[in-house]
Amino acid sequence: MSSTDESSTRNSPLHKEEEVMNGPGGAGEPDAAAPPSNFSSSFQEALFIFIIGLSQLFSVGGLGNAAYSMQEIGQSLNVTSNGQKSWFLAAYSLCGGVFVLVTGRLGDHFGHKYVFLFGWIWMAIWSLICGFAHDVILFDIARGMMGVGSGALVPNSFALLARAFPPFSIKKNIAFAFLGFCAPSGYIFGGLIGAAFAEKVTWRWGFWFWAVGCLILGMVSIIVVPHRVGCPIPGLSLSQFDYIGSMLGISALVLFSFSWNQASVVGWQEPYTYILLIVSIVLLAGFIFSQSRAAAPVLPNSLWTRKGFSPVVAAMSFGWMSFGIFLYYTTNFILTIRNALPLTAVAEMVPLVIGGFFATASVGLFIAKVPAQYIFGVSMFSFFIGNLLMSFADYSKVYWAFIFPACLLVVGGPDLSFASSGILISNAVLPEEQGVAGSFISTVVQYSISVGLGIAATVEGHVNDGRKLAVLGYRGALWLGIGFAVIGFLIVVLFVRDTRSAPKKGEEIKQKPSSADGVTEDTRA
Repeated sequence: MSSTDESSTRNSPLHKEEEVMNGPGGAGEPDAAAPPSNFSSSFQEALFIFIIGLSQLFSVGGLGNAAYSMQEIGQSLNVTSNGQKSWFLAAYSLCGGVFVLVTGRLGDHFGHKYVFLFGWIWMAIWSLICGFAHDVILFDIARGMMGVGSGALVPNSFALLARAFPPFSIKKNIAFAFLGFCAPSGYIFGGLIGAAFAEKVTWRWGFWFWAVGCLILGMVSIIVVPHRVGCPIPGLSLSQFDYIGSMLGISALVLFSFSWNQASVVGWQEPYTYILLIVSIVLLAGFIFSQSRAAAPVLPNSLWTRKGFSPVVAAMSFGWMSFGIFLYYTTNFILTIRNALPLTAVAEMVPLVIGGFFATASVGLFIAKVPAQYIFGVSMFSFFIGNLLMSFADYSKVYWAFIFPACLLVVGGPDLSFASSGILISNAVLPEEQGVAGSFISTVVQYSISVGLGIAATVEGHVNDGRKLAVLGYRGALWLGIGFAVIGFLIVVLFVRDTRSAPKKGEEIKQKPSSADGVTEDTRA
């Protein structure tokens, strides 16, 4: 996961700012250019890493907080269909994914520390509102606004870690490894909070507790995060910000996901669902056009011309749509088909944490030795095997038969895909494009969960015979997840290649001026 995280902060202005921080010596004079420590003590340094890791825990935990208490929330708000309940997760992922790219850029302008603090406070406010909601529409809106807070936390936490420690340092590797481990653990942590309050008191206290936690962590961040690490990037001006592109992109993505998720509730026969879908496509076309005209585009069109970029993005999208389906329908299966209490459901999905620990450890062991496309392919296979095992879960009442191995194996998908895609993306794009490319991958991850849930809920609604055949509906959604994972795997096998060992432009020609291979490598680079 660390490679994507580091690459998400290396855009051109940040690269220039790092040169200022690290001194003029550059890579050729590492000792002379070694920057002073950004922390006053080792305790502050350790607490900084811990707080940044908790931001990932709370970001992903925002999904689990609602997922395990969805039955109690649904009963309280008079929601019965899975299409409506899927909005509890989809609204959060939708807004989180859409705003990641924009908030990362805002961090460059206003300071990553201050946008990071905004994320904590914003999530606290809307989590509080979620707890007071007595109407499903208000609850869904508040969930979406919580996602905006998550979207502010994610890219700026990556940027803060990348700026706090020297490149390739052991501390930086440890920090990003901890950040990666907090992702799958966050879903269980959030689920534990939501389930405990839903089962013992009321689901509303789960969100109020979340609000208090976010507020406390925000206050601690003010003290722990050094200003020097989180200050604005020098040389940037708000006049350079791509306002038009940001508005067009956000509007297009929101309407596209909304149409799919809402269609699962009211059906495509409702005119506004497909009208909004058409409008989103038109806005997306306008966004693409605006990016070719903007001075500092939020998502430069040149990224799509870089060899290897598009396949990685496509594979990540299909893989994470598959993973979102797995999380939602596995949780729902345990709660409804197995009639488990919320805390029991959390306990049955604890293998996500166990598998996440081993996946994180394996990344450190293999990422430097194995071509990244193999690790990327294994991540897609993990998504596939998790959904496949869960699609057979109703054939046995024994937890260990299908649910346990499904949760244990599927979590290799998120950890391995983050780490391998980071390497692949960083080698595919130019140095000045790495910041926006890394942020876009984070957008793809969260946004894909939202879109995948909308499509899955539509499939479920068409095969469950008016909710009479609940298991068949779940299986239909899980088989859709299997299909998405297979498509992602095929994209990796056919189109994704790790170019770390490939010679850089001109190197091979200098070594072998008469070699045809050298010419080929130079031309390809």
